[in-house]
Amino acid sequence: MLELPDVTLVCADTLNHALAARAIARCCERIRYGRALFLTDALPAGIALPPGVETREIAPLASREAYSTLMLKGLARHLESSHALVVQWDGYVVNPDAWTGEFLACDYIGAPWPWGPEGSRVGNGGFSLRSRRLLDALADPRVVLQGNEDETIGVHQRGWLEARHGLRFASETLASRFSFEVAYPVGRPFGFHGLFNFCRTVPEDEIAALTATFSDAIARSPQMLSLMRNCAALGQSRAALALASRILPAEPRHPEAERVRADADRAVARGPVVGRNDPCPCGSGKRYKQCHGALGAGSGAAPPARDPAALVRAGAESHRAGRLDEAERAYREALALAPGNALADHYLGVIATHRRNLGEAMPRLERTVAAHPDEPEFHVHLGLAYAASDRFDDAIACYRRALALAPDHTGALNNLGLALQEQNRREEAADAYRRALAVDPDAHRIRWNLAMARLSLGDRGGWRDYEARLSVPELGGRAADPGMPRLDTLDVRGRTILVESEQGLGDTFQFARYASALAARGARVVVRAPPSVRGLLRTVPGVDEVVAPDARPRCDAWLPLASLPGLLGVSPSGDPDAIPYLHADPTLVSMVRSELGERRARLRAGLAWAGNPAHTNDRRRSCPLAALAPLLARTDVDWYSLQRGDGEDQIAHVPAASRLHLLDARNDFDRKAALIENLDLVVSVDTSIAHLAGALGRPVWILLPCAADWRWGVAGAATGWYPTATLFRQRVVGDWTPVVADVMRALDDPPRKHSAR
Repeated sequence: MLELPDVTLVCADTLNHALAARAIARCCERIRYGRALFLTDALPAGIALPPGVETREIAPLASREAYSTLMLKGLARHLESSHALVVQWDGYVVNPDAWTGEFLACDYIGAPWPWGPEGSRVGNGGFSLRSRRLLDALADPRVVLQGNEDETIGVHQRGWLEARHGLRFASETLASRFSFEVAYPVGRPFGFHGLFNFCRTVPEDEIAALTATFSDAIARSPQMLSLMRNCAALGQSRAALALASRILPAEPRHPEAERVRADADRAVARGPVVGRNDPCPCGSGKRYKQCHGALGAGSGAAPPARDPAALVRAGAESHRAGRLDEAERAYREALALAPGNALADHYLGVIATHRRNLGEAMPRLERTVAAHPDEPEFHVHLGLAYAASDRFDDAIACYRRALALAPDHTGALNNLGLALQEQNRREEAADAYRRALAVDPDAHRIRWNLAMARLSLGDRGGWRDYEARLSVPELGGRAADPGMPRLDTLDVRGRTILVESEQGLGDTFQFARYASALAARGARVVVRAPPSVRGLLRTVPGVDEVVAPDARPRCDAWLPLASLPGLLGVSPSGDPDAIPYLHADPTLVSMVRSELGERRARLRAGLAWAGNPAHTNDRRRSCPLAALAPLLARTDVDWYSLQRGDGEDQIAHVPAASRLHLLDARNDFDRKAALIENLDLVVSVDTSIAHLAGALGRPVWILLPCAADWRWGVAGAATGWYPTATLFRQRVVGDWTPVVADVMRALDDPPRKHSAR
């Protein structure tokens, strides 16, 4: 028996007396409280309370506002102990063993709300622990009801309660151990709240029996509908049938209830093809009820045509093969036949996430996670949708729940690392990647992600992990060059070395500086690169020849260009002494100077706002031209577009962009370099233009997303890669407004000392 002498159990209800009495009884099964109170208008005949539970008469609670007012302002007069455990008919104790003395160190604990702003997620009041200190503070007339009483306490008044009264709210982690509501924690917490969670806390046959006691108001509630869906998705056909049958008298001709009732009626009559406690035919080793029996995928036996389980399996096969349209059709047909099929619903959400249709994805994924909180993959997919919405705290919570269920889930560990990295929590991200690699050392994409984290922290060891890109085709690397050994030594005197430009153009400009290090050791250096940059690369000190991508020059060894820093053991923080190492063609520089005409007093600045849309992070690194309109409106700056191809179409839709000078339509880096040499300043997002300006030694202001690429580190306005660069960093994901404001202020003191040469 758990002894809680400093806690008063409190339940206030004047509508659902029998259900409230049931909840009180559940709370008293293995716990002895200092006191137990049932606040109600009258106890109907035939309703029994556990021994020792007192009743106190209150006025009828005819509305949610009346209940919230009682909890906010009227609870204190009923409390003599240090804490009150507030319960409701649909929220009560389910695991007394989860109790810890840490709970009593808090003034308020309720189940976390994942949608709330950080610092306001604790939490739900339907099953909550509240201190006497809190109740006394709430008596202050300045505390007024705003929404429900738990919102008032946990969101609207929390900051004031903490600052003025020194009250302590539980951490989200501790609150997850105390209770769950909409966000499912790992393990079995002390209690729960929500009718829709009965499928997890109440035996199926008991749910079916309880439906007879539900009022019409409960039967019409969204929570009742959610419980019906959850039971149907979990294969709890008897409960689903009873719930649908109770909803229909209160909501006649409710289409979903009618469908569920028909499906559940057939399922009950048919009985399970495989026993719920039998081994699942899929070979997982789990019981059927814990595997495909719960997920709605069927038993694996050959199904009849248009069988929902067969359609889900066919859809999954198409999905794995990348045939998303085909998979979507199969999943939708399965759902039409069996609206409660969780796998079909969930993987439609996965497809919607892939297509960035998050308005469809989120409800599907959240619904199926709620129905199947013990399925780690579901949490991972919901986390990916949250991450795509820039809700990284929520994504991290999803991945952590998946890992509590499956600690070696490499996908969850990798995605946890990515989400932490987006919050600039690089060391934590690296730890997550290392955990994943301990499980699967050959996970090259995860090792590449580890490299990004380590390099951003200035860790030279990250260069070794950076080599993993060569084993990941979509990263553009290649593992070998036919007929030529890979260079693995700096003993290169007298040898001809082929250096391959195998990454993006920005990487090519950044790492080209290291060709001179090979030349200084006595090598003849040949660079293989795209035509658009060959002219510039010929100007790099130490480069003897630049050849086309399909050329096969006679060389002694080859090396990917981006592998040179690792071979040389340089710092990931940069090499400022090499600047400049690219040089514009003097003839082109003179031609462009003539085109620009006579200099005026205004600053000449180049602008690039978009990168390659195929880049994995382009959505975050590119800035809409419209966001830069305040810069374009300045009359003390002449702006020249350095944007070619992708992003140019935005010019026609931004009125201020009419001030942009468009000198040449050719996507030619020789020409761009000549223009940059004639400008006082370049303002660019993190794209090849920024690297080009930096490598030319020209002043460049680089606009960075909140979680910048590894080469820019995690903080600061300077970079060792380009001493003439200034970094302007986002402070909030996706919000360029403060960045533009910073640039506006910087333009008030323009970089005249770096004027065009």
